[in-house]
Amino acid sequence: MKHLLRSLLFLLALSLLFPVGAEAAKRKTSKSKTETKDVKVEEIGVLQNEDVRVVQKMLYVKKGHHEVGFIISTQPWNAYVGGVMAGLNVTFNPLEQFGVEIAIQGGYGWGNGHWQDVTFLAGETSLTGLGTDAARQLAGGYMNIVWSPIYGKFAWGGRRVAHFDIYFTLGGHGYFAQRLEADAGFRALAGPSLGLGAKIFLTPKAALKIDLRDHISLETRTYTGKFTARNNFQFGIGVAFYPTVGK
Repeated sequence: MKHLLRSLLFLLALSLLFPVGAEAAKRKTSKSKTETKDVKVEEIGVLQNEDVRVVQKMLYVKKGHHEVGFIISTQPWNAYVGGVMAGLNVTFNPLEQFGVEIAIQGGYGWGNGHWQDVTFLAGETSLTGLGTDAARQLAGGYMNIVWSPIYGKFAWGGRRVAHFDIYFTLGGHGYFAQRLEADAGFRALAGPSLGLGAKIFLTPKAALKIDLRDHISLETRTYTGKFTARNNFQFGIGVAFYPTVGK
């Protein structure tokens, strides 16, 4: 009996020195179809704020890929003249957010419902400088710095995700124009140019382009002699191509 008691005390002492709690990790549990597993953050990493743009731009990188575009523009808000112009533009993109744009345009314009011929009212006090100096733009172009600070994507029809790019332009313009009066005299229009637009990428090599420009003409009125700044808004829709993408 004493021998048995001593053996039990010996086994109890061993159990205290060498615990077997780790065996709990080997317990068998039943699995179900709804079983979930927790994933630790350090297993997948953390996406930093500065990495978000890089991830979004992987398919549509502009840096080093120059743009060739075609656009059709109109003058929907001109007080006296309407018109349509076709243009070709080239944009060099040395950086992702900044580029240099060069464009040429050609077209024709006509007087709208607010314009009337006041050529023979030169001696009257009712003569207005804006009306008499209305002119149709025939040919010209502009050169701008292009800033693209916004890039994003949205759901197209609930199925396709479309990537877009918002840009702003600042530069100058110059146009050869023709007055609408009876003498149909020619003149040059020039001044600063402001604009904004959006590119919706259709493929990595092509994008739909929606464009709004304000070509501000700094000019001296023919009949009044006043130096003025006139807004010439153009709204256009076109296509931009990136021929070097994928090469």
